Amino acid sequence: MLPVLAFVGWMVVRMAETQSAAIERSGQDTARMLAVAIDRELTAMATALQVLSTSPSLRSGDYAAFHATAIEVLRSKDVRREGIHIVLSEANGQQIANTRRPYGEPLPHAAIAGLIRRAADTGQTQISGVFRGAVAGQLLVAVAVPVVQDSKATHVLSMSVPTDVLAGVLERQELPDGWIAGLWDREGLFITRTAAPQSSAGTPVPPDVLRVTAAATSGTFPFVTRDGVRFFNAFARSGASSWTVTVGVPQAVISEPLTQSVLLVLTGGGILLTLSLMMALAVGRRIAGPVAALADSARALGRHGPSATTGIIERTPIREVNDVAGALASTAQRLRDSEAQQRLAMEAVGLGIWRFDARGGRFYGSDRTAELLGSAAADGTSIEAWIRNVSADHRSGLRSAFYRDGPATGEFETEFPVGFPDGRVRWLVMRGAFLAEAAPGAARAVGILEDVTERRRAHEEQLGELAGRHAADRRLFAAIIESSTDLIVAVDQDLRILLFNGAYQREIESLYGRRPEIGRSLLDLMDGVPDAVERARFLWGRALAGETFTTVEEIGNPTLRRQRFELAFGTMVDSSGRRIGAFRVARDVGERERTQEALRQAEETLHQIRKMEAIGQLTGGIAHDFNNLLQAIGSALYLIQAGQDGGINGGSAGAGTAKALDMATEAVRKGATLTQHLLAFSRRQRLEPKSVDVGELVEGMSGLLERTLGGTIRIATESSPGLWAARVDPNQLEMAILNLAINARDAMPDGGALTIATANCPDGFVGRPADLAPGDCVRIAVTDTGQGMNEEVATRAFEPFFTTKGVGHGTGLGLSMVHGLAAQSGGTVTLDTKPGRGTTVTLYLPRADAQDATVSGEVSLARSPPPQRSATILVVEDEVLVRMGTATVLEQAGFRIMEASSGPEALEVMEREPEVDLVLTDYAMPGMTGLELIRALRARRPDLPVLMVTGYAEIPKAASVDGLVIVQKPYRAEELLARIRGTLAAPSVLAAQ
Repeated sequence: MLPVLAFVGWMVVRMAETQSAAIERSGQDTARMLAVAIDRELTAMATALQVLSTSPSLRSGDYAAFHATAIEVLRSKDVRREGIHIVLSEANGQQIANTRRPYGEPLPHAAIAGLIRRAADTGQTQISGVFRGAVAGQLLVAVAVPVVQDSKATHVLSMSVPTDVLAGVLERQELPDGWIAGLWDREGLFITRTAAPQSSAGTPVPPDVLRVTAAATSGTFPFVTRDGVRFFNAFARSGASSWTVTVGVPQAVISEPLTQSVLLVLTGGGILLTLSLMMALAVGRRIAGPVAALADSARALGRHGPSATTGIIERTPIREVNDVAGALASTAQRLRDSEAQQRLAMEAVGLGIWRFDARGGRFYGSDRTAELLGSAAADGTSIEAWIRNVSADHRSGLRSAFYRDGPATGEFETEFPVGFPDGRVRWLVMRGAFLAEAAPGAARAVGILEDVTERRRAHEEQLGELAGRHAADRRLFAAIIESSTDLIVAVDQDLRILLFNGAYQREIESLYGRRPEIGRSLLDLMDGVPDAVERARFLWGRALAGETFTTVEEIGNPTLRRQRFELAFGTMVDSSGRRIGAFRVARDVGERERTQEALRQAEETLHQIRKMEAIGQLTGGIAHDFNNLLQAIGSALYLIQAGQDGGINGGSAGAGTAKALDMATEAVRKGATLTQHLLAFSRRQRLEPKSVDVGELVEGMSGLLERTLGGTIRIATESSPGLWAARVDPNQLEMAILNLAINARDAMPDGGALTIATANCPDGFVGRPADLAPGDCVRIAVTDTGQGMNEEVATRAFEPFFTTKGVGHGTGLGLSMVHGLAAQSGGTVTLDTKPGRGTTVTLYLPRADAQDATVSGEVSLARSPPPQRSATILVVEDEVLVRMGTATVLEQAGFRIMEASSGPEALEVMEREPEVDLVLTDYAMPGMTGLELIRALRARRPDLPVLMVTGYAEIPKAASVDGLVIVQKPYRAEELLARIRGTLAAPSVLAAQ
């Protein structure tokens, strides 16, 4: 009795353990299935972003159009999810466009700036953990894809997904009641759970759970909730995101079959055991006889089951034996009842039970076992009769499980299909174990048979659903590619075509005369064009090696048509990161280049027209002003000539001559000023920059300004404490300030206020002009309360000869001279004006170095006493009138003068008259320039003082001559004499250096 009870108990426990193990395996399979579903969802988002990264509007910088395209993509039925949005960001994380907000609305930095920078730096797709969105304000996860242009990631596209969407992915898998699925990111934060998804999102995973799941990509672990509920947990790692998917099964669900079976065995077995013991004790006191018969009966009962006890012991006169026989029969009946109960229990859960005797090759099965196998074989028949409906290719597996070459021990499991006459096919799982036997070769096996057809069908349906969704994603991807006007093609590692769009097909047929086909080598399209084949092999080889780049190439068969395209190459990888091929997006740049060339030619033509207009204005203004000056000089000469002839109409000659001389002198002065203005405008005036105390210079001009502007203008000067010195030509700065003051006076015909303010402008100061070079500056602002200027006048204020004054009341060179001085000094000038609100002209000048000597006012010409003896000066000038005039001035000043009309003639004079004390030479002369003459003279007399006069603003290589003093034409006679006397007074020009 005890062995039978033990066997039945073990059988029940094993069946319960088998069912529990099946539930645990189902949990593991479900975890892996959920990980696949999460990977599919993330891959679909990454695919959509990669397609969007090639959008023409994105590559052209039309972010508004791209914003609209992204919204349309989100509205498609295959992508549409509540709360999903697309964000375009710069590589530093600054959002440019966000489908959560209208385009143009200010956007903050992305909450996943680190992920965006990582995507831009690596050029690979990145997947975030759970975070709170900067715009949405809710918990999200994101997929980021770099936008590559010219082999550089310029932007990053990201798709943000609320955690509720991923909760929906888990819920759609239809977990059994009581099962809980969870998802957490790489940092150990819950993304979502099927139980309380809102409250669990963003909460940390328990540390002990993280330690268990960190060491492997899949597995199981126990867990006890805060309420004391025990769970069996299976987990799997997502290949795309490294997130962890876990499925929790309450331990009570797993233990329930075992608990019920143990209770049933304990209850029934206890009752039977108690009765058996009582009967055995009663019969044992009365048995004195055939123990051997009873032993045989017991062995038969143990080996062959309850049915074997019927009729084993014949009735004897011995009451005890009869009683034992009756007890055995009663026990056999109860065992039969117990086996029936166990069979009913197994059939209630859809399981069939069986046993197998290897010695006789006999197979015993329950009714459920016979039903599942579709067999009408009786108990104890051969196993072949039971498995005749099993498919032929699976029968050998069953035979190998039952008939073993070695010792028949251990457990086994096999899955196989069974066919029925009506065409139905069922899938069964047979699980069993061999029992330990004392006698060699007497192996027996017991086990269960389970119908897994529905489970396999559900699994296949889930796989079908996944395949359907994948197909929908591919259709969406194909629709986007097909609608593009760019030429899109993808190849595998062997350059066989995987896909292409209609635009690619049309252009390739036109360029090469061949029709592309899926599976055909891309190089076959270029057959007959060897150069194109080699170039394509090289470019595609770079892409297949993992390089992402953009190039411009001319492709096509020369005998048909060739066209220039911008080719963007990229690499395709699978979920594990393995390179599987490459793609190319080609865009026609011929039209764009033609448009750019036409625009360039139009701009060049416009520039030429404007240049000719400016030259016309310039020459017209110069001709007008110089005609006036020549008229004044001609009138003065006429008066002088008339005075020598006795005066006009007998008038006084002396007074007329003096007035004529004054008139001619003033005309020359105005002509020199006009020339300086022209040079300042063209930035060709000769400047002598010095360190100038601008505040003191402005204060020193107060008297001059008051006399010039008259009594109706109030003049105020403002100077900031600690004002820096500026590096500028002081004379030109005075002239610029005076011009600005005169312009301000003319803008205030009824009087007003003029303010000249000076202040420091440090490098980095807010409000500095954009065209101002880096470095510290000094700012001079001249402000009036006059009429101001409208926008049209203000835009032309710095143009040469542009003036709003009447004819004869202005040259139009004042502001252009100020602009030229500022630019030539390394600064700039700005204009701030509005009609009726006055004008402010601000001059920015670079700060002077600390070691420069500072001057505060007008630099007076050095005057030195005349030399003790009459110095000899060699005047070298090719223009006869200029040479005669200069020689006359110097002779009247007491110098001894020698003349030469060219450089070679001057060298001859020096050979004859070596006692020349100073050489005064022009720069521009035929045959030999003034610089070349000076070098030749210095070669003979290194200490010879020299002065050079010129009408040019710049003299190439003048700085290479030591001690060279340059005097700008036109010069005043007293200025020339002062320079000569100062040079002669110096002990040695070279020593001074």
